[in-house]
Amino acid sequence: MSVPSKRSLLAMDLEEMTVTELKDVLRSLDLPLVGNKAELIEKIEHMARAMPESVFQYDDIKGLDPLIRWFKMTGRLFSPEAAIYGFTRFPAGVLLTGVPGCGKSMVAKAIANEWNMGFRRVHPDELVGKCVGDNETFMRDLVNELAAEAPVVCFIDEAEKLLGQTRAGTMYRCADAARDSAESILLQFMEDDDSGVFFIFTANDYDKLSPALLDRFYGRFFIDLPSRSARKDIISSMLEIRQRNPSDYDIEALVKISDGFSGRDIRTAIDEAMKSAFFQDARPLVESDLVEAFSQAIPTSEIHKEQIAEMREMVSQGKMRRANSQELEAGALVVKNGGQIEWV
Repeated sequence: MSVPSKRSLLAMDLEEMTVTELKDVLRSLDLPLVGNKAELIEKIEHMARAMPESVFQYDDIKGLDPLIRWFKMTGRLFSPEAAIYGFTRFPAGVLLTGVPGCGKSMVAKAIANEWNMGFRRVHPDELVGKCVGDNETFMRDLVNELAAEAPVVCFIDEAEKLLGQTRAGTMYRCADAARDSAESILLQFMEDDDSGVFFIFTANDYDKLSPALLDRFYGRFFIDLPSRSARKDIISSMLEIRQRNPSDYDIEALVKISDGFSGRDIRTAIDEAMKSAFFQDARPLVESDLVEAFSQAIPTSEIHKEQIAEMREMVSQGKMRRANSQELEAGALVVKNGGQIEWV
């Protein structure tokens, strides 16, 4: 059993569960299994209140059904049954690009949890050194460590800042040579290693990555802004995590106001509303707090308007697969304005 997320724990009807089922939940949380039913429930409820939001499951990812389905199928390739069926190696990785704040990091953490793998997030300062040969040494150390830790999900965020193909005119600088050498080590590892290392790269500037690196990924997906129904799920989920009952608020009104919001925009607006209520003698959070916070927010769709348009064009050109659900409702992705893909 994968580690339950905070949201899934809060949503459990613990009173209706058997002692065996409660112990299964406690076992997944690595908590003691001793006690009567009431004591077991108290342990789970305490963990749910204390747990951070950083433990995610598939159910926590809203509006990305095509991507989740791909991950569910790909995850099965790490099973012994896949080898018996005839698969000769493990998948090497996936590339995610998309709108900032739409859940790329959350997806990576959820995959590691759902696949019962380790999780390693690599930061740029771990792979870039000031001395000649540092980059290559750091990359070789990384892949050796990953192979020893396998099975493991390796998450590299904004990979183009680390491995982007840049040149100073016709000059081939030492920095270029160091980056290319480090990339060659990574490429060879992704091609030859079969220890069970799965790379999740994100890149906002997709075109800067080399064709050779792009070719190593089993899937390339674009994550767009959440649709109307996805925003509804996100708002309700975030309120539940913050121990608020979504039925106490007009969620449909918040969905309408949040048009063009990313998941991060929604989270920030809700936290801003709660901060306002908390500052006023910790009074209850009311709907007007949320409406005001949502109305004052400047959505990601406005801040990164041109960048989002360029990324959507990649989908219409077939360079990326769409990660978002195709919905036959208001909020669906449609082709308009000469092939541009937009939410309606």
